[in-house]
Amino acid sequence: MKFWKFTNLFSLLIVCHFAIILISCKESSSPTESPNKILNAETIEKLQAAADKVMMKTQAPGLMAYIGVEGEGDGLYITRGVSNLATSEPMNISNHWRIGSITKTITAEAVLILADEGKIDLNKSISFYFPEYKIPSGDKITIRMLGNMTSGLYDYTTNLDWWTSYTSSNQQKVFTREELAAIVFNNPIQYEPGTKYYYNNSNFLVLGLLIKKVTGKEVIDVFNEKIFQPLGMKNTFWPITRYLPFPYSHGYSLDNNSLIDVTNYNPSWGDAAGILISNISDLKIWAKELGERKLLSEKMKNERFAWVDSDVPGLKYSGFGLEKILDWVGHPGAIFGYNSQIWYNPIKKITVILTTNSIEGYPTEQVIGEIINILTPYK
Repeated sequence: MKFWKFTNLFSLLIVCHFAIILISCKESSSPTESPNKILNAETIEKLQAAADKVMMKTQAPGLMAYIGVEGEGDGLYITRGVSNLATSEPMNISNHWRIGSITKTITAEAVLILADEGKIDLNKSISFYFPEYKIPSGDKITIRMLGNMTSGLYDYTTNLDWWTSYTSSNQQKVFTREELAAIVFNNPIQYEPGTKYYYNNSNFLVLGLLIKKVTGKEVIDVFNEKIFQPLGMKNTFWPITRYLPFPYSHGYSLDNNSLIDVTNYNPSWGDAAGILISNISDLKIWAKELGERKLLSEKMKNERFAWVDSDVPGLKYSGFGLEKILDWVGHPGAIFGYNSQIWYNPIKKITVILTTNSIEGYPTEQVIGEIINILTPYK
């Protein structure tokens, strides 16, 4: 029941790639290529091989990836396998999929934009904004602690009653944000607020609650107004049903050693922590914003990159909904049937987007460290 809580596994894998497996960084270029070009023939060959490795070593039916370097053309698109096992339809770079916890990066930015507008104070406690709830240690937990995963709140996705009610409905039960928040607030905190990092979906559920409280608008309307429209993101959606917009990749999970189609499992439980659907074209735009933070003031840009040490050596979690590995910023995403990555290197201006249509074995976690090391070799 904890399969979507993947961050520590992901971080450990990526750190191991950098610390142990050093990819050869010998430069190779054809006479027509710039010797400084990142996406040269040798690099592309290595990236293609990394994609092949995912397909050979995991049970993912399909994979899509985009690697782009500013100033080096349209970038590299990689597809492997199928998006639909029933029809053998190949993966398509236009396909939509559930992006899971990449949603957190968008929720976080919306909160920072509202802070710029004076609607949210990151130093205020959650009890200040929600006096109607009896929140354990709510007077000690600040909005900043929600964003950097140090609040100590109880994680609703570990709750057995919640899990049982969801699975007994064949994964079709619709949860309201208030129902999920009640689980959080009716359970004791896990540790003293502000004393440690712990990856926790409840933090971003509550941030979604906060966005609606201070604006009086649905969270998706705030996303559209403050983020998607200014950036020109037209293919990112908050689903109001269990279905995805066409075209889309089907998602698969293991059941009795066989892959079953879980595309239409209801995602309402993910809310502002993991509900969104997107595609490569929009995530290319979003990856650049993660690094450049153009929608934020200088003060909130600093909040976005106010790094907090995590419980995994080598990983830092930001002041608001972002992870950092070496010079790369981004976030993994996992939800029934889908495993994804979005990363941006602000120094080299490189974008990496990766997704598989199965979560089994966390396929993208197994390869993202290698991909990053190919692009920016660890020395």
